[in-house]
Amino acid sequence: MTRAVLNNWRTAPINGKLRATIGFLEKLTLQPNGIDSEDITALRQEGLTDRAIIDATYICAGFSIIVRIADALGFKTPPKRVFDRVAKFLLMFGYNLLSGLWFEYNNDGEISQQKSRLAALAGNLDDPYSGGIERLKKSVLLGPGFLESRVRQVAAEAGDVPGVLGSYVKKVASKAYDVTDNDIILLRKDGYTEDQIFEATVSAALGAGLLRLDSGLKALQAEKLLSSRT
Repeated sequence: MTRAVLNNWRTAPINGKLRATIGFLEKLTLQPNGIDSEDITALRQEGLTDRAIIDATYICAGFSIIVRIADALGFKTPPKRVFDRVAKFLLMFGYNLLSGLWFEYNNDGEISQQKSRLAALAGNLDDPYSGGIERLKKSVLLGPGFLESRVRQVAAEAGDVPGVLGSYVKKVASKAYDVTDNDIILLRKDGYTEDQIFEATVSAALGAGLLRLDSGLKALQAEKLLSSRT
């Protein structure tokens, strides 16, 4: 089944709901600016709920960040047996345990199940992850760091960062798999430290993920608004 999906998800023997979700994820990944309410309508026709669409969108955004950091910084890929174990774990428990959103500590230091405190309304969406993503943005872009906060923000927005750093962050955002050792060497020659390069990489990758997140959620909002008027 997995091999068939990887070979061609369009013809793989999977149900319509999964096929529609994969198609949505592919478009959101490759054409984030092309996502609109019609893409959400296609998901609705296969029975996807608001929460399922929100979950899929966040997963896409998360992996958009992770793979860019991994590609740019040359992370080692675990062996197949590790992926197999993790896949089984995720199938059983989902992403809640890994995300840190399932449990939280209250003022007494006791663990309690995550409830409405982190849930927030994004427009007319009940987005349970909005608090977490805002904390992530604040930490990466506004928190203490070796690279100036303003530079990190511009990198995340795919803005005009001057010099070799600008070329580097744009490559991370669009084609991180093309980053080579030479890109890092040029940054080092220009005076950037490893810590600054790391922060620039994370900022650019975060921006790419946020672009996809915003596109997916805005399309969902638009679809819900149109539905409410009909």
